Amino acid sequence: MDIRKSFREILDLTSVMKTPRHRLSTFGQTRIKYLFASQVPNFPDRSRLREGLVIAESPKIITPDIMRNRFEGFGQESEEFGKWLSDKYGSSFRALQYKFKNEFQSTKVEYQSLKALTTSISKSLESEESRAAALIQGPDETWQVSLMKFIVDECLRSFSDNVRELDEHGYFEAPKNSEDDRRREIENLFVWAEKDKGVATLLGQRLKQYGFFKEYEDRFFSLLR
Repeated sequence: MDIRKSFREILDLTSVMKTPRHRLSTFGQTRIKYLFASQVPNFPDRSRLREGLVIAESPKIITPDIMRNRFEGFGQESEEFGKWLSDKYGSSFRALQYKFKNEFQSTKVEYQSLKALTTSISKSLESEESRAAALIQGPDETWQVSLMKFIVDECLRSFSDNVRELDEHGYFEAPKNSEDDRRREIENLFVWAEKDKGVATLLGQRLKQYGFFKEYEDRFFSLLR
C-alpha cells in the first residue's frame, strides 16, 4: 500500500467543523481542547466521540529539521506522517520550529448518526466559554492522523503572527556579518511570503533596512499581486 496515498485519502475525509478562537501563542504554551467525532465502522447509527488536549509549545526559531519528530502522543504513524508533512508543507515552517503533544482524555460511543452528533456539538460550542475548543470530523481508525493535520493547519494560520511578534521583540536581529548573509535572509523571507502573505510586511522592512528595495522592487510587488 502507498502510505502517502493513504494519508491523502485520510485528509480528504477530514473536516474541521469548528476552529478555536485563538491562534497559537508566540511566547507561551497553547492548549487546545478538541472533540473528534467519527462514525463507528459498519454502524451508521453509532458515532464515537473522543476528547483531549493538543498542546503546542511556543515556536522556536529556525532549525534544519522541518516537521520530523514534532509530534508526541499521536500514535504509531506519527513519524511517517511527519515526514510526509515535511515534504508537503516544509517551506512554510522554514522560519520556526513547532512541537506538539496530544493528551488523550476520553472516548465514548453515542447512539446517533455522525451528522446528528456533530450538529449537536456545534450548537453546544457556540457559548463564549467553548470558543477555544475545536470540533473535528474524520475516519475512526486513523483519527490521530486527522488530528495531526488539524494542528498543522493551526500553525499555518498562526505563522505570520508568530513571525511578526518575534520580529517585534528582536528575535530576528542576529548580526548580519556580510552582504551574503543579508541576501540569504531576504531569499528566505521571499519563500515564506509566497506561502503566507502576512510575512510580506517583514520582507518589505528588511529590503529597506538593507538598502535592497530598489533591486528587489519588481519581485516584491509581483508577490503582492
